[in-house]
Amino acid sequence: MEQTSIAVSKKSKKQWETFKNYPGESMETMINRILKVKSEEDANLLTAEDILEIKASIVEIEKGHFKTQAQMKEKYGL
Repeated sequence: MEQTSIAVSKKSKKQWETFKNYPGESMETMINRILKVKSEEDANLLTAEDILEIKASIVEIEKGHFKTQAQMKEKYGL
């Protein structure tokens, strides 16, 4: 595997060490683990399309185009 190095301050390196799951975890493993978690979190964020759909729904609600829970229960006999 081809390797490279990066220059970081001693302060950053010390802080990064606190993110390790165990003392022998490599910096590469630790960084990749954190990046994976972050990318999974980002995948759960709203997309531009989601936001447009939410805005459209709000407009419909403001126009009164909705049914209450009581109306839905009555409609479906619940």
